[in-house]
Amino acid sequence: MKISPVLISLSLLALTACNSGPTENSAVNTKTSESDSTFNLCYASFVQQDTVLFNALMFGDSIKGSLGYKLYEKQQNNGMLLGKMQGDTIWGLYTFMAADSQFINEVSFLKKDTLLVEGLGKRVFRDGKFVFDDKASVRYDGVKLAKSKCK
Repeated sequence: MKISPVLISLSLLALTACNSGPTENSAVNTKTSESDSTFNLCYASFVQQDTVLFNALMFGDSIKGSLGYKLYEKQQNNGMLLGKMQGDTIWGLYTFMAADSQFINEVSFLKKDTLLVEGLGKRVFRDGKFVFDDKASVRYDGVKLAKSKCK
């Protein structure tokens, strides 16, 4: 029986997403030349007792990786992010487990210089996901993640 490379990749991502907390990216930078459009995106925020880690592989305008939130006195979430880069903005779906249930939240990050700034806004439950009610009203004043070293 032949196993599809896509199935193997998704399985590995699912295993990575099940870790107990935010994790560092263990992949090396895969960009081999200036014309290669595949590379790692590694960002982190460490503010007081809160940690947010964003580690992904970008190929073309597609993004696939992990996103983890460890916020003081709140439930810790670590999951998989699938998204697209549209101009200077990342739009994606963040899938994670909490209280023995799977959740899917739409997320957005605005790239400002060397930072990624989390988008905030009213979300509604639609088609099994929590999505922004009005994308045009998303405010980019959430967590600020700085570029970090990919390990």
